[in-house]
Amino acid sequence: MSVFVHAMREAARHRINLVLIFLLPFPLLLIPANGGGLPFGLSLYGLLVLYTAFLLGRSIAEDRMKGIIMRIASSPIGIGRYLGSHLAASFLLLGAQIGLFLLGSRFVHGLSAETYLRLFFLYLTYSAFCTSFALAWNNLFRSFGVSLSLFAGIASILCLVTGVSLPLFMIPPQVQRITMYLPTYWLAFGIEALYAARSSDLLLSHGILAAYAAILFVASTGRKL
Repeated sequence: MSVFVHAMREAARHRINLVLIFLLPFPLLLIPANGGGLPFGLSLYGLLVLYTAFLLGRSIAEDRMKGIIMRIASSPIGIGRYLGSHLAASFLLLGAQIGLFLLGSRFVHGLSAETYLRLFFLYLTYSAFCTSFALAWNNLFRSFGVSLSLFAGIASILCLVTGVSLPLFMIPPQVQRITMYLPTYWLAFGIEALYAARSSDLLLSHGILAAYAAILFVASTGRKL
C-alpha cells in the first residue's frame, strides 16, 4: 500500500473529516450577500477550510507524538515522501470539498462561471496555507488534545479579526492595518478584490497566501520532528 493511499484511508477513518468535507459546507450557502459584495458564506467558508485542514493533518500529528515519524525518517520511505503523501492527500480532499461547495453555490447563487473558477483557485491557494499552518502548529505540541483545544480558540479569533468570519467592511481601517499581516486576511481581501474586479489585488492575495504556505512548510519540516 502506498503512503498516499494509507493517508487517504487514515483521513476517511475519522467520521468528523467526512462530515466536514461532505456536509458542513452546504449550510453556508444559505447565508446571503452582505450588500455590495459576494454572499458572505463564501468568506465564512474559509474558517471551515482552516478547521478541515487541521483535522486532516491529525494522523501526522499522532504519528509524530507516538514517535512513529522518527522510525519513518530512517526507513526507505523517508520523511519527505511520508509528509508529501499526507499533505497531498489532505490537499486533494480539500480540493474535493472546495469543488462541491462551489457547485452548490452555483446552484444556489448562480454567479458566473468565471467567478467560480477564480474562487476555486483562490481557495486552493488558501488551502495550501491551511495545510502548512496545521503542520507547523501541530509540530509545537506533544499532545493532539492540547493542540486542538488551543487551535480552536486561536483559529476562531484569527478569522474573526481578519474578515473571514466577520465582514471585512465591519472591521475598522485602523484594525485592518494591523490584521493585514495575518494570512487569513488575504482570503477575505481576495474575495473582496474578486467582487470588485481588482485583478492585481487578487493576484496579490494569491502571492501572499502562497508565501505564507511555503514559509510555514519549510519552518515545520526543517525542525526536528
